[in-house]
Amino acid sequence: MADGNAYRVLRTLAEAEAALVGAAGDTLLIAGGTDLMVRAHPAVRDHALLDVAQVDELRRITLTAGELILGAGITYTECLTEPVIRRACPLLTAVAARFASPQIRNVATLGGNVANASPAGDGVAALWALDAVVDALTPAGAVRLPIDAIVVGPGRLGVPPRSILTAFHVPAAEPGDGSAFYKLVNRAWPEHPMAISLASVAARVRLDAEGRVTLARVVLGAVAPTPVRAAPSEAALVGHAPTAALIARAAALATRAASPVSDVRAAADYRRDVLPALVTTALEAAFEAARSTTGGPSG
Repeated sequence: MADGNAYRVLRTLAEAEAALVGAAGDTLLIAGGTDLMVRAHPAVRDHALLDVAQVDELRRITLTAGELILGAGITYTECLTEPVIRRACPLLTAVAARFASPQIRNVATLGGNVANASPAGDGVAALWALDAVVDALTPAGAVRLPIDAIVVGPGRLGVPPRSILTAFHVPAAEPGDGSAFYKLVNRAWPEHPMAISLASVAARVRLDAEGRVTLARVVLGAVAPTPVRAAPSEAALVGHAPTAALIARAAALATRAASPVSDVRAAADYRRDVLPALVTTALEAAFEAARSTTGGPSG
């Protein structure tokens, strides 16, 4: 560490804001630290760390007027177990169920996952599908931006250094809503939680009383520099009853939105080839969930 002030625990948002004002531009914020600590090489060790894990304002869970507000310090264990999140935002609960181990979920935060800005970030893809709006404190003051203006590239955020993400606003689920998350990993057990996605899909849909699709979000993870909405798939679904043939057509169209790369986990062609199957799986589960909230027929 560079000096005796290299690690500091903060306990209020005001204290965090004040600390960031006087901090160097390369100061790092830490909450759960699950992404940061695996990079404990000089590029990390030589930076000052501000620990915000004990800032209560970052841990709020508020449901009001059809909107769920989640502090950026909410952990994935809370996404999995808190009744209000399970009820109002089942997509985040589905992500948490496939997210790492219990030990990591206990400390890994939603805000940290977003701030890491990995193309394979499961929580980021879910927030994209939820049309999340993000609150942040920046050196110029408080801002509220859509998630796609916050995560702008691999490891890149759309807010300046010395900013802190504070909360996420997402719509609360209503009758007719359904969602699902599915990720493919490079393990013998395809449901293995302790692996990074080589491709993923977060789906959110809404059915009207006649069983027609009125809203569709199909978000692809790990196949582009950021999560990306499969707009052709969404357009194919809206206004129609979700038959097997329609889902297959929407799934096939998803590849148009992808721009995968080859890396140590998978080849670009493989990622593109598996997308239709992943989208089909996620959409089928999302529509099944939507029917269960409307009382419509299954299948």
